[in-house]
Amino acid sequence: MSLVVAILIVLAAGGLAALALAFVSRTTRGPLLADSGRGRPMIQVTGTVFAVVLAFVILAAFQTYNDAKTGAESEAAAVLDMARTANLFPPTERDRLRADFLCYGRAVVDHEWPAMRDGHSSPLVDHWIEEYRAAFRRFDLNSARQRIGLQELLTLADTRTAGRLQRLSDATPTVPTPLWLALVFVGCMAVALQLGMVDPRERLRIHGPMIAAMASVVAAGLLIVYFLDHPYQGHVGDLEPTAMRRTVALIENVDPNLPARCGKTGRPV
Repeated sequence: MSLVVAILIVLAAGGLAALALAFVSRTTRGPLLADSGRGRPMIQVTGTVFAVVLAFVILAAFQTYNDAKTGAESEAAAVLDMARTANLFPPTERDRLRADFLCYGRAVVDHEWPAMRDGHSSPLVDHWIEEYRAAFRRFDLNSARQRIGLQELLTLADTRTAGRLQRLSDATPTVPTPLWLALVFVGCMAVALQLGMVDPRERLRIHGPMIAAMASVVAAGLLIVYFLDHPYQGHVGDLEPTAMRRTVALIENVDPNLPARCGKTGRPV
């Protein structure tokens, strides 16, 4: 969802509320809730319930967004450290490992990141994981240096796996549909109760902006939840593979003549 679409949704919510107020003012002679003493507690309870639930949902959605960002950064850092640890091995094995890690990073950036918008992973990333694991099994550990290097690579591989799993798990929305329906219903009820308390004998230009502002705030709150709960959807401020792009660039800079095992998008050559 683009920023323009989000702004239009907020403005449309305010406009619909103002139109509803104008309709109520023209078709009724008095407030729909004639007893204002009974109406005010209903408005207060409804507004409080919506505000409290919305606050908790935003907090939970922000945790999802932050976990996805942390997982992506942890994964990228682990891949870079694995490429550096490859220096502990002979040149042939070192270059093979670096090439696999480079291709892994490219596949994450160009294939898995777009796939996460639909809640999926990329088989190409899994392919490069199997490639470097196969290289681990072929190591001839003749020296203590190489044994230490393999142990370090295995530890970093666990960190990379945990980061990727965290990133992939947060590609699926965490706010359940019933909670979404409850938020929308309570928000609409809060606006509707405000409309029911309006006296049509009072000026529309005074109450219109107030009702429109309230509806816009409700819509903006729901959009914030959607934004945080969908961190890879391509909207303004979504999570980009910035950390992995940086890792790919650093690996390329360390060895510009690294034998290529894949193209620029991570596909095997």
